[in-house]
Amino acid sequence: MTAFAPLAVANAVLDEARDQGKSLTIMQLLKLVYIAHGWSLALLNVPLVNEEPEAWQHGPVFPSIYREFRRFGSQPIQGSAMGPFGAPQVANLSDAQRSVVHSVVQNYGDMHAFSLSRITHETDTPWSKTYRGGLGSSEDIPNAIIAEHYKKLAHERRATS
Repeated sequence: MTAFAPLAVANAVLDEARDQGKSLTIMQLLKLVYIAHGWSLALLNVPLVNEEPEAWQHGPVFPSIYREFRRFGSQPIQGSAMGPFGAPQVANLSDAQRSVVHSVVQNYGDMHAFSLSRITHETDTPWSKTYRGGLGSSEDIPNAIIAEHYKKLAHERRATS
């Protein structure tokens, strides 16, 4: 399986949200791409995104997604991220990757941006371990600790179901 550019994954998340009748703000999009990346690392043992997110004040961020969609502010995102030749950036997701994106949008896509942010800010999350009260601001969040975190979540969910 291949990992994809952040903007291509963002477009896949936006398309899935639209298919499910949901609209997303930039903060929701940033968190959903990160969460999908985490679940891909945990369940498929491969990254969904070919870059590591950075630890910003308000949580994990893929900077290219932020730059592309920041103009929408707190309003729902309209359109898609375009490539250099004017066509939308596309992630040719495998069926397993598409399933992860679908499940993440279905399970987290209705959550308010601040609720999604709280999830990523909890104690012992990859963001909190990297950000360290601001000392690690803008540092990459290593895929290894993201994978470990989401594998732990998967184990906890299996144990309670």
